[in-house]
Amino acid sequence: MKFQKKTFILTGLAAALVLSATVIFFFKGSGISPEKMLNITSDRADLEVKNALYRELGHDGSKWEIRAEKASYRKTKNLAFFDKLEVKLFLSSGKSVVMTGDTGQMNTATKDMQINGRVGITSSSGERFKTDYLHYSYADKRLHTEATVLMETPRMQIRGVGMSFSLKNRDLVLLSKVQARIK
Repeated sequence: MKFQKKTFILTGLAAALVLSATVIFFFKGSGISPEKMLNITSDRADLEVKNALYRELGHDGSKWEIRAEKASYRKTKNLAFFDKLEVKLFLSSGKSVVMTGDTGQMNTATKDMQINGRVGITSSSGERFKTDYLHYSYADKRLHTEATVLMETPRMQIRGVGMSFSLKNRDLVLLSKVQARIK
């Protein structure tokens, strides 16, 4: 019995020694330290966040916030990407605009945005817009698209192709194929 017990212990120690030598050889032979093996980074983004919230206060007193189910950031390109986003713009005039969409992209240097997929826009005055994609120019405070736009108010429904909407002076221009229905 003593001989079998010693053999078992010696076999276990030999196996542990061989396993340790194999692990050390693997790390030394590959040139990768264990610390580097555990450092996992994404090639697609510098930062990825779920349930993201971004807020900013502008110089002119405007405020905006972006909520998204998922956000990722590429520092080298100054781009932030959003999935299932909601953008709230609070203008210095006290008015607000809420934009929603499936995906979005923001240039973090210029603050310009593009929202894609089932885009909805709701103003605090009650106007509602629907389109396929939308561009937002931060410097001009202007929303624009070349896609079909449906605008609804309590009193009318207007459809057109292409839109430019100034948030500064509340000018709305539908560019072509405009049809209106007044209730």
